[in-house]
Amino acid sequence: MDRANNVDLAARIKSIMIRVLDLDITPERLDEKVSLYSPIVGMDSLSLLHTLVEIEKEFDIEIDDEDVMLAELRNVGSLVDMISGIIEAEGGKA
Repeated sequence: MDRANNVDLAARIKSIMIRVLDLDITPERLDEKVSLYSPIVGMDSLSLLHTLVEIEKEFDIEIDDEDVMLAELRNVGSLVDMISGIIEAEGGKA
């Protein structure tokens, strides 16, 4: 996936996170280094599941539990990287 597509992908994922988590921030201000579990994002296991379901719908992909476990999701960037890898593996349908 080229850089422009990856930037667009990151913005779309951040927009989903903002909507699902009801965050008062713009996608541009949600830095990829911010921890998913920080006070800024405030994700927990249930909100992570809800976010992943919405990402699956948005990108028409299936996220396996194993993908999530192997990704070691720590920050926004690791979530974007995981989704990017799944999309690439499924043929780049983003």
